[in-house]
Amino acid sequence: MRTSRFRTYRGRCACSPGGARATEENCCPLYSLVTREGGRTPSAAVAALPFVVALAADPAMGARVPLVEVLVAMQAPALTEEDWTGAWALLADPEPAVRRAAIPLAAGLARLVERWRVETDPTVRLPLLLALGEGVSGQDGAGGSGDAVDEARAVLADVLGGHDPVLWVAAVHASAGLDRELPVRQLDRLIEVFSGLALRPRFEEVWYTPAVDGPWTREDLVRRTAGLLAHDPDAGLSFAVRLVGTADRTGDAALCREALDLAWRLLTERRSWKPPCCRWQAGC
Repeated sequence: MRTSRFRTYRGRCACSPGGARATEENCCPLYSLVTREGGRTPSAAVAALPFVVALAADPAMGARVPLVEVLVAMQAPALTEEDWTGAWALLADPEPAVRRAAIPLAAGLARLVERWRVETDPTVRLPLLLALGEGVSGQDGAGGSGDAVDEARAVLADVLGGHDPVLWVAAVHASAGLDRELPVRQLDRLIEVFSGLALRPRFEEVWYTPAVDGPWTREDLVRRTAGLLAHDPDAGLSFAVRLVGTADRTGDAALCREALDLAWRLLTERRSWKPPCCRWQAGC
């Protein structure tokens, strides 16, 4: 299961960031000191914010990605009036892993769209696209409108019409919050992309999300895509069965295992049979 890197560490460590030799574990006491617990923002967070920003922005500092994730976890209404300019600057950091981790710091669609226009690293573009979709969905749910929303929608539409198959899958995921029937309508192409043996390593090369350890595999994404079809059992079953068929023809054992697992879960969660009541209930 994919989890935030700090979830298992919180409150366990007793050291602090230590320059170029700093590790992820060194950031744990800082994380515990400045992030919310029980919904309350610690008083130390205000004083620590510029300090944490300076550490995360320092190219000579070790564990910069965990430090950026500390900043992400520090975001709270109590700190909205503080100066986050230095944190937003991390979106343009020279290190792709830092830029990727900083995406949740964008605090608005406009900044995400601006970053999308200039970002060239595929491992950053993909999570940016997912963040744009999440941002537009949130704005739509709140009745949002405006140039940034329109531009973000245009980005999603452009990628959906593009030729990069893995980025296209990301656009389907990013757009599903706006149109839950989109994955159903795109079922044929989703199966085609997931069944392409040559594309399998491409998912692990580019599909990263902030605060998640390691890349997503193709099998991870097959499972996640099945979740987008949960509202339509027929489409979910078709997805699993057709993937089994294509995997069998191409000898793709990893895809076959994942698709069979999806089919098994559908069978156990949505059983189509029921014992006749007269056999099990008295008086029938």
